Amino acid sequence: MDSIYESATESLNNEVLDKAKNQALGYIAARMRTRHEVAAYLYKKNYADDMVQEVLAFLERYQYLDDAAYCRAWIHDKLQFHPCGRKKLAAELSKKVADRQLVQVSIESYYSAEQELEYAQTAAMQKLNSRTGAKQITRQQLARFLYSRGYGSNIIESVLSSIDFSASLEEF
Repeated sequence: MDSIYESATESLNNEVLDKAKNQALGYIAARMRTRHEVAAYLYKKNYADDMVQEVLAFLERYQYLDDAAYCRAWIHDKLQFHPCGRKKLAAELSKKVADRQLVQVSIESYYSAEQELEYAQTAAMQKLNSRTGAKQITRQQLARFLYSRGYGSNIIESVLSSIDFSASLEEF
């Protein structure tokens, strides 16, 4: 009697595991996802912890989940379409990837300080050129703008020191 019960339980567990795998595969088919996102999705679907861990191991084994590759692709896309500073980049990526060390290493590897300075200078120039006449931007306003974009104080100071606020904005 016990073996029949165990067999039925194992069969049911296999069916539930297959269903969880299929749901996870459907979830990651739409776009690249992180381990954290897939786990949250499966927990939301009320799967048990051991079942979620087994599905995550399956997805990683077949390389459907790779948080390092996700970080690399996400940083590339973010910088291409919505450039920002390292601080903002780290904060946004940390919402998606649970491993904070991976986030920091990825940002250091794929976003150099020189790139960050270039993006900050470009953002500052666009902001300055968007204001004309009596509505010229002040040094403090530009600093706040760059800070809101996630640039650190060293980058902001470097950008601000390269601008002569008393001269014509076209010379920047």
